[in-house]
Amino acid sequence: MLFLSKQIKGEGRGHSVGFPTINLVIPENLVLDDGIYAAWIVIEDRTYKGALHFGPIPTFNILGRSLEVHLVDVTDDNVPRTDTSIIEIDIVEKLRDIKNFDDAEELAIQIAKDVERVNMILK
Repeated sequence: MLFLSKQIKGEGRGHSVGFPTINLVIPENLVLDDGIYAAWIVIEDRTYKGALHFGPIPTFNILGRSLEVHLVDVTDDNVPRTDTSIIEIDIVEKLRDIKNFDDAEELAIQIAKDVERVNMILK
């Protein structure tokens, strides 16, 4: 499934657990089950591996849906400029459903596992 979006300001929760994300506008016509996905992300003609989250964030008591992506292969040295870019998302595979974790540390452990799976799926 391929769609386009733009960055919106987030709360910094991803960065606080060690997995910074780009928060995205949810397209009006997006039909997607809540969950975590492996996805290719294209920003300014450059392609990245992404761990995409769509849905509520129960660990932080966020019941409304959010759309955000962690760029797996990005370090502080190669962060793409996203504030003015159209971002292309190409979902490849659903990894899991949304889960509620007892704390941010448990969430970070699961995200690390999700990132490992993204790396195995997107070669």
